[in-house]
Amino acid sequence: MTPLFLPHKGQSGFSLIELMIASVIGLLLTSAMLIAYVTSARTYQLQDAMSEVQENGRFAIHALLRDLRQSGVGISGNPIIEGVFNTAVDITEFEAIHSDLVINQGSVRSDIVYLPGLGIDGFAYYVGATGVGRIALYRNRDALVEGVTEMVVEYGVDADADKLVDNYKVLASLSAVDRDNIISARVYLLISSSGTGVVDQAQQLAAPFDVVDTSDRRLYQMFAATALIRNALVVKGIDG
Repeated sequence: MTPLFLPHKGQSGFSLIELMIASVIGLLLTSAMLIAYVTSARTYQLQDAMSEVQENGRFAIHALLRDLRQSGVGISGNPIIEGVFNTAVDITEFEAIHSDLVINQGSVRSDIVYLPGLGIDGFAYYVGATGVGRIALYRNRDALVEGVTEMVVEYGVDADADKLVDNYKVLASLSAVDRDNIISARVYLLISSSGTGVVDQAQQLAAPFDVVDTSDRRLYQMFAATALIRNALVVKGIDG
């Protein structure tokens, strides 16, 4: 019997070790892609939140400063200025019986000039809820800007009429004399982003918002500006 010799064939395919190495390399590449995607998404989220906060802050500060600069106009109406009727006077005619009318007229005549005063608009700014889970800055009943979390106003008091602010006080600290000597106002606004989890950890805020809870990890930014109350300076006879 003649023996049959079959030619030896080379091994084909991958070994177990090669498959494991390929799997590890694939996992590393996938992880790198995921990290790049997450980092890019977080960067976009942060940039979008910064744009939102800065835009809202600029608009809110602009609206507040515009009305503050124009505030303080008007007169109290008491005491009444001589020769000027600050209040409306009704002219009523009464006639009980018919009689002849005799007019005694002086030699000097004078004209009666009627100059009605302009109406005065008042605006109240405050921070309140919008009803959809957000807080906004209101002007009277109108919501101006969402995301305004806190607002603090300090009033500049010129105690010695030297055209300079001697100190800034909050409303609760103002006396009756201080209120008559206000020439400026300093506004602080704390604006937050609409999305939560934007920053990695809760922010530490500066005064006057150092006690605000930022555990929701929204992006918070403080805006501050000072407005000169021009009408108050005009009433005091101060040029500026």
